[in-house]
Amino acid sequence: MSVLGQLYRLQVIDAESDEKSERLVEVNASLGETDAVKQARQQVFDVEGRLGQMHKRMRELDLEVGGLDAKLKSNQERLYGGRVRNPKELAGLQEEAKALKRRRSDLEDQQLELMLGIEEGDAELAERRAQFQQAEAAWRADQAGLVSERDRLQMRLAELEDMRSGMRGQIRAGDLALYDDLRDRLGNNSIALIRSGICQVCGVDVPVTMVRTVERAQSFNYCPICNRLLYAGG
Repeated sequence: MSVLGQLYRLQVIDAESDEKSERLVEVNASLGETDAVKQARQQVFDVEGRLGQMHKRMRELDLEVGGLDAKLKSNQERLYGGRVRNPKELAGLQEEAKALKRRRSDLEDQQLELMLGIEEGDAELAERRAQFQQAEAAWRADQAGLVSERDRLQMRLAELEDMRSGMRGQIRAGDLALYDDLRDRLGNNSIALIRSGICQVCGVDVPVTMVRTVERAQSFNYCPICNRLLYAGG
């Protein structure tokens, strides 16, 4: 293989290595929970939090209603037990009974409204949990694919590094320095293929005499437009 052939082969290896390295960075950045999964989980937490507050309030109402029932029972026992005969005191007990009943009715209304809210919350929670499970399942499947791709990329990059080291070991230091300088300035297309007399990078027609020289691979020749090192392949 000619020196140009070796340098072009090295460029192919370097280009694939760069491409695989960039993709590996993207894959690694994509590993971990997505915003969709985090948002779906947070929505479940939010509904659970609201339901928790409603259940807490329901317990408080139950206790308060229970206390009112106890007071009302005591009131009724005194009012109708026959031991209280004073008209003023009896009137007071009657007013107290009315107040207790009004308060209990208000609390019962609150309980009913809260029960409806809990039912709606339970339905919303079931929906949110289903959405979270769906998002998590899709995420896990995607993650499995990414992990598999990451492993393939790492394996291929290790192979390319071995190939790169082997190829560089076969090329003279001066030619490597030239290649590295071109690659630093022009990127992965620092060596351009020439086909039918045309530079395959910039598309310019290369002079026939230069084409013949490039095809013989007797010296280094550069594209007159893009200044890339020309290689006829083969």
